[in-house]
Amino acid sequence: MKSRTVAGMALMILLTGWLHACAPPIAPIPEGDTGPGPNREDMAGGLSRVKVASLYENITDGVMLGRSVDATIEILAETQTDLVFRGFWKWMPVVNSPEEIPPELSRFAVELAQQRGVSPPTPQQIADNLRSNGHYYEELQRWIAAIKTDLPDLLFIGAIPAQTLPRVEWNPITGRVYDSEETWAMALDPQKWGIERDGKPVTKEALQAWFYGVHPYGGPMEEYDPRTTAAYFPDLTNPQFQELMLSWAQKQVDCGADGIWIDMLYRQAYLLAQVTGDVHHPAVAESMQAASQIVDAIHAYGELRGKHVYVGSWAGAFVWAELAGQEWPYAPPDVDFITVSPTILEIREKKLDPSRWEGLLRVTASEYGDIPVFAFIDWSFDESQTVVFSQELTPEEQSEVLRAFDEALEAIGVTFVYPLHGGYMGRGEVTTRLAFGEYRIYDALAPEFDTYETIKELAQR
Repeated sequence: MKSRTVAGMALMILLTGWLHACAPPIAPIPEGDTGPGPNREDMAGGLSRVKVASLYENITDGVMLGRSVDATIEILAETQTDLVFRGFWKWMPVVNSPEEIPPELSRFAVELAQQRGVSPPTPQQIADNLRSNGHYYEELQRWIAAIKTDLPDLLFIGAIPAQTLPRVEWNPITGRVYDSEETWAMALDPQKWGIERDGKPVTKEALQAWFYGVHPYGGPMEEYDPRTTAAYFPDLTNPQFQELMLSWAQKQVDCGADGIWIDMLYRQAYLLAQVTGDVHHPAVAESMQAASQIVDAIHAYGELRGKHVYVGSWAGAFVWAELAGQEWPYAPPDVDFITVSPTILEIREKKLDPSRWEGLLRVTASEYGDIPVFAFIDWSFDESQTVVFSQELTPEEQSEVLRAFDEALEAIGVTFVYPLHGGYMGRGEVTTRLAFGEYRIYDALAPEFDTYETIKELAQR
């Protein structure tokens, strides 16, 4: 992906699929007779054997890079990878195959292009683009099956977001397309709970305008119009969104994924706590209840399919609130693992802050118990750990960071997720060093970074 304008970003995301009382009950698990389910306690212990975890988002990017399945398997074998983290990331709509693109999604792509002054793609161009980047479910299933044939014990962890809902979306289990009227009904509305701030109602449009303004497919608008935005901040407590979100996880499991990492699972609860100024507010309590139910539903789907599906997310407000001396009166969801990330400052200084990590792990153990903790170099927009790591540090300094973090994290019982492939490196104004001179996605084998040998050395150790 060569340098592109911000105006074309939303279309690029859609077409390539990268960048990134109680609550209502979760949508029911589909019926099916698969025999007795697994012993969850026994199967959940599989994460404890993981010694080498590698970030590889997306595994199907090999289609785009010209990296074959066999070459990818060789990389995973050389690094002795036990667990692939964020092996597939669902952000905007993902379809089964280039031959099965619902016409509503094609029209959505055309509409986004027209709104941004970009030449609208034809249905054939959309299909060809998908074939060239491999970001669709049939390709995911093919890659996982091939990898598992050679590396049967490898765990593959996919990823889905809890913080975004495209204006036009597709349920990969039922095949249903949701139009903008239906997705807008699933968008978070503070007036569902009558929330006020400074004596004035916090409107749905105001909250959604804020969300749109801080995300890469959006930006500030003179007047917010939900009919022209690319996506909304969804409501976890909405049964239809719960069903839709669960379908994203189910589809990756059906393609062979062993687990699902959920991004920003607690963001809604934390946001509503900030807006209301009350961590005990019913909106916060219902949002936390919904987060737990989604985790439970993914576990239940795995059991229905005769396997344990690992579910993880960030450490979240349970940890950060206590570290800040604040109250967060909720038990965390029943996740199998959690993730944390070094800070931008730690990347720049090329060393971890011992006191920060001591406090983080102490509170994590108190809140979550004895579950695996994985640390990876995170990314988001133009100011992120991956941007600093890839753009500010030389290849030699990047290797220095990997060695320092690996040693420090191993000493405190945290598994460092090696950055083999994946991580958005920012826009053109920020990013001058592209992988293979072309891609805004980090890759350890790219000559611009050249960290693969260091990763291999650390992993083999």
